[in-house]
Amino acid sequence: MAIERGTIRLLIFVLIYVFYLCIGSLIFATLEAPVEEAELDKLKELREQFLDKNQCVNNEDLEHYVLRVIQAVKHGIKPIRNLTTFPSWNFASAFLYSGTLVTTIGYGDIAPVSDKGKVFTIIFALFGIPMTAILLTAIVERMLGVVDIIEHWMSRHYFTQPNFPKSVIRAVNVSLLVVLIVTLILLLPALFFTLTENWGYFDALYFCFITLTTVGLGDYTPGDGEAWLGSKYRNVYKILCVLYFLIGLSFVVLILEMCAKVPEDHPGMLFTCHKPMLDDDDDTELKPLRSTPEHERYGENEDTNDSRNTTQYQALSGEDKDRPYPSP
Repeated sequence: MAIERGTIRLLIFVLIYVFYLCIGSLIFATLEAPVEEAELDKLKELREQFLDKNQCVNNEDLEHYVLRVIQAVKHGIKPIRNLTTFPSWNFASAFLYSGTLVTTIGYGDIAPVSDKGKVFTIIFALFGIPMTAILLTAIVERMLGVVDIIEHWMSRHYFTQPNFPKSVIRAVNVSLLVVLIVTLILLLPALFFTLTENWGYFDALYFCFITLTTVGLGDYTPGDGEAWLGSKYRNVYKILCVLYFLIGLSFVVLILEMCAKVPEDHPGMLFTCHKPMLDDDDDTELKPLRSTPEHERYGENEDTNDSRNTTQYQALSGEDKDRPYPSP
């Protein structure tokens, strides 16, 4: 039994994919392992200094306290300053958590501790994720109409040669629009977060990319910096961040939809195991048949009220295109 070309390509692609993951793992380990060792050395030094200055604290009590702090931080509880001043589960923080949950960003900076909270998280996500998908689909559908108008305008003003390939025209138009969209949802918001979060521009750009790709590592989260802990606008800021998530994700889906329409055979077709219904070499077309009188198609004594304004189609080969189709 012969193996199809699509299956062979898929097996090769799986090997390339695994190789890609292995190479990425080696590079990440090479880049981050020395930094981890340096941080561990600093922590060991700080630990020894603390024990030397505080002789009344033994090593076991300090270890127990550090473990409790680590566990609290994993659930979004930050034991700094007055613990009751900046709660992690006020409305704004819970709204940000809900937004990252239904958009599948999931920073992981806060998480429910109680079993009731975990159960409600599952139920909330089961309904919230499909609702978000429907919302994004509806928004992108309307945005595509605007994009088509812009593309048509660009084609008329920038590509006037009639023999210019349409595929190239569309690829150039989509590329220009993608650059514009990336500027709106990544480059400019990164500048905004640089000013509001006291991050470097690269860190802010990294945060925007990780957020809008729904990776959501959680190493950077909005509204938790020192500048926002005492601000009265912190709650509003976190709610507006959820709005940015939805708008940004809408544009990301729009980019995917635009890029999917550029090539007629997208890369996924290389691995398909199904043959197209009509080959490229097949000289067939879907052609409307000439209209025939109602009494010839259905008979003199038959009711023809429901058969008016109907159109019949038949796939005709190249040699039969001009031949009249016989009435049934």
